[in-house]
Amino acid sequence: MKSKETLSRRSFLQAATASTLVFALHAEAAEEEKPQEAEPAQPVGPPVACGVIGCGPRGRELMQALSRVPGAPVKMICDNYPGAFTLAKKAAPEATTVPDYKQLLDNKEIAAVFVATPSHLHRQIVLDALQAGKHVYCEAPLAHTVDEATAIAKAAKDAKTTFQAGLQGRCNPLYQHALKFLGIGALGQLAQMRAQWHRKESWRRVGANAERERALNWRLYKASSAGLMGEVGIHQVDTISWGLKAIPEAVQGFGGIYQWKDDREVADTVQCVFDYPGGVRLLYDATLANSFGGAYELYMGSDGAIYLMQERGWMIKESDAPQIGWEVYAYKEQVGVPGATQTGIGLIADATKLLAQGREPKDVGPGGEKGKDALYYAVESFIQCAREGKPSECGAAEGLQATVVAIKANEAITTGQKITFQPEWFAL
Repeated sequence: MKSKETLSRRSFLQAATASTLVFALHAEAAEEEKPQEAEPAQPVGPPVACGVIGCGPRGRELMQALSRVPGAPVKMICDNYPGAFTLAKKAAPEATTVPDYKQLLDNKEIAAVFVATPSHLHRQIVLDALQAGKHVYCEAPLAHTVDEATAIAKAAKDAKTTFQAGLQGRCNPLYQHALKFLGIGALGQLAQMRAQWHRKESWRRVGANAERERALNWRLYKASSAGLMGEVGIHQVDTISWGLKAIPEAVQGFGGIYQWKDDREVADTVQCVFDYPGGVRLLYDATLANSFGGAYELYMGSDGAIYLMQERGWMIKESDAPQIGWEVYAYKEQVGVPGATQTGIGLIADATKLLAQGREPKDVGPGGEKGKDALYYAVESFIQCAREGKPSECGAAEGLQATVVAIKANEAITTGQKITFQPEWFAL
């Protein structure tokens, strides 16, 4: 049995470590608030001409994000369905339209390519884009099968250009800021994680004819989709794995079609239990049948919890947790948990600076600037890596890891069997 002295010393060291980090973060913010001479804006560097392949909803979101990133003009857009250009041109009015992605890849002016087609069409497009010497941003999942995802990741690893997987949580300044507290043990002994994605929508889209409608609804069929886990859950489970710096060891899954009784083959509601090293588990669920609670990720430990909602985040301390001096001065507000009344510490980058400027941290984006969301930061990060010729922090290995975990989770749901992750599935 450990002595009270040992336990007290451990608590002190945990508190001291957390305090050191937070004091450093606040000192950095305070330094920024000091009056300084205005410096001329630094040039972003040479422009990186961009092409977007796939002009559906996600492709248009990427175009809109690129329109706000300095030095990232969208010069060309591609889709094999001419009607897709009507809305796409509103997001990228100056772009040339082409029906064949190889025409885009043949354009020497295009330096960076964004692949936003359905997941089952990624493989050949990405391989061709890398072969053409383009920097490539590929939406997640990398593919709808492990073999195709591995082929993409291996080609990306060997390429001389920048490759980035569309796991935007890793580029989110709020998450980068908040997960530092997890890394230093500010939550005490980690007990479990929870995450969810709830939205009332069918995923079904109407097409001009049966062939077009089938193509638009690729997410509803097993031959072309990794289901809710592949198309949605991948992002949140990857965020959890990134925060823990670990790959899950096993997964069990459940699911069914409860709301949308049409010809779909993919479940509209799923639940998964992920086993991580050390015995800690993630409980995850997603549904298209109900919107209550929205989407979040939650880490729970003996001293507190971290609750993240993409653009907002809080740390909620337990009443018996060791007190740390900085908590007295931290920005606090009511936590946005349905039905909850707790007050939490707002995990917002530069909160001190924002308050000093007379701005409410809750009214700005995840990086402290209004109008810049997680997708903006992911796109901005990719463009800067491409401009500087350096690898992305969310590259081939990270993209493959997230994709394999999501695909195998979907397999656990469809087979009803527990799946143990094998190291060779992640090898490059």
